[in-house]
Amino acid sequence: MELFNEILYWINYVLVAILSIAFTVQFLYTLVFWLPAKKYKPAEKKHRVGIIIPARNESAVIGDTIRCLLAQDYPKELFDIFVVADNCTDDTAEIARAAGAVVFEHFDDDPKHKKAGYALQYGFEKILESYDVYDFFIKFDADNLMEPDYISKMNDAFDAGVQSARGYSNSKNITENIVSGISGLWYIRDCRFACQARSFLGTSQMLGGAGMMFSADIIRKHGGWDCLSSSDDAEFSMKRLREGIKTKYVHDAVVYEDQPTTIKDTFNRNKRLGKGLFNLFFTQGIPCFFKFFTKFGWSYVDMFLNLLFIPIAVLCCTWVPLYYGYDIIYHYAIGDIAYGNNALINVAIILACAFVLPFILQALLVTVLERKRIKATFRQMIPVILSFPLFMIIYAISITCGVFSKPKWNSVSRSKTTDSSSLGLLSAPAAQAAASVDETSDNGGGDADAENAPGIDGEASQEDAQ
Repeated sequence: MELFNEILYWINYVLVAILSIAFTVQFLYTLVFWLPAKKYKPAEKKHRVGIIIPARNESAVIGDTIRCLLAQDYPKELFDIFVVADNCTDDTAEIARAAGAVVFEHFDDDPKHKKAGYALQYGFEKILESYDVYDFFIKFDADNLMEPDYISKMNDAFDAGVQSARGYSNSKNITENIVSGISGLWYIRDCRFACQARSFLGTSQMLGGAGMMFSADIIRKHGGWDCLSSSDDAEFSMKRLREGIKTKYVHDAVVYEDQPTTIKDTFNRNKRLGKGLFNLFFTQGIPCFFKFFTKFGWSYVDMFLNLLFIPIAVLCCTWVPLYYGYDIIYHYAIGDIAYGNNALINVAIILACAFVLPFILQALLVTVLERKRIKATFRQMIPVILSFPLFMIIYAISITCGVFSKPKWNSVSRSKTTDSSSLGLLSAPAAQAAASVDETSDNGGGDADAENAPGIDGEASQEDAQ
């Protein structure tokens, strides 16, 4: 029995060392919160931009997203909006057309293809076939809203030579309840600490699905969208990095995401995320780590450690409670009461000092630092700050459940408390035009042909494509 316990001890020692390395890197990013993100000077040229949005049963939000895009300060004739209505059973396609987008309706009965990557693959196939006139693309989720200068800020980065980029992930419903508040603050925290530090240091970023920008040449090179996992945004980041393309962070490009408002929706989203990222750790993360030894770039190790958090979450939910539970029970069983009591006290201290307090302090710090961007008062954020460690518990448990199961796509309840007007993202004329579009849609408008040429200058666009 002593030999068995000794083996367990050393296994635990190695695993704790791995956990410590990963958490230390994140802790160091937090310590350098004061480092400024890279700024991009105004572009000399306004490039042609294709906006693509995969959407499945998103009738509640897709119209507002398109209206918000059409209110951008970028020349209307230089960007077009494409919506891929993916296996929709509602009127997402009709609403998107009425709002001003070109819609591709995609239907695929294969349950393995119920992922956004397959919708993007279909969408880019259509774009390359008929509308191949763009310099870069921006991919949004159907629930996203964005500041009026989002495209302009991404154009600045592209004009400076950036081939792949992400923006600042804000939350449009951070005050709806504690669940949406915690989730929203998590992404803001990631931008303030990890993304900003990486930007200053010049290392690569991990893309999120909201507002990711990438050169059209990448799409042409690969003949379309080449990332079909359930975490296609992260897969895109890793594949491009292995090709030598770093993803950059554009701090001034602000996108707002609709955060889940129930623990159930949060759990289901993280299950899908966990499954996809866990598989990606082995297919892209480990090869990326070994590439460090030939290219000697910190980005390879950093992105490997980023994906390593998924196996770490699994270890925290399986090995850690099992090992320390066994260790305490074993010593109580053999009569070593003092050891058992000390072990319980030590576990409680470690949880408080290494988990609860650090995450509360991080939440407090990011709330203070990002107060100008967070759409909430400090008083409203106090319950979110104190509950912030709960996000990591839900995150770890849901990811572990996702790794050991086959999570399916589930519809998510969308926020009914915020839209582009309430966030101040539409000017008065734009808001009035949006109301007019809503009225037209309600009266049966919006029969635009999905194959019509995109944008205000549609005919010219299609002519250029030919």
